[in-house]
Amino acid sequence: MRKISFLSLMTAVSSVVYVLDSLIPFPVPFGRWGFSNFVVLWLASETGLWDAVTVAALKSMLGSVLTGSFLSVSFFVGFPGSVSAALVESLLATFGFGYVGLSVAGSFVNNFVQLMIVSYLVGTHVVFSLFPMIVALGSVSAVANAFLASRLGGVILENHLSFFFAEKERADEDPGSAI
Repeated sequence: MRKISFLSLMTAVSSVVYVLDSLIPFPVPFGRWGFSNFVVLWLASETGLWDAVTVAALKSMLGSVLTGSFLSVSFFVGFPGSVSAALVESLLATFGFGYVGLSVAGSFVNNFVQLMIVSYLVGTHVVFSLFPMIVALGSVSAVANAFLASRLGGVILENHLSFFFAEKERADEDPGSAI
């Protein structure tokens, strides 16, 4: 039950950022900055593959419902990209990559998968001419996501997430002695 609550909270945070992210202009048509991916990045690094993929999938679905793009072309382009990024970040995290490396790799894969899908849908590879610019912009948001993921870890550890992971009192401590 605690795991479900924790993943629900992470999905909610990521979905809210997804909605806010849709309000920030992006230089490429139909593009997004992808700041909501910082939660998935943190999960890929700290809790593992299934948590990261679960939240990536759920935040893509919930975020697109909230922005009115669920089951649209942008949803069917973005969803596989987000899940692919979570898979790659989780895999690379097992090799000890840091947040920046994971985030840049995830951004690269996300954008590449999305361009492959768009290329298929429009029937031309010309869309890949945007890839260098998208990778450059994606690297900016990847570094921002790495910073946000590192802060998320600090917030979680600092607050001990007592709601989800209640600390057990040690038997030899007097509860009234702590000041």
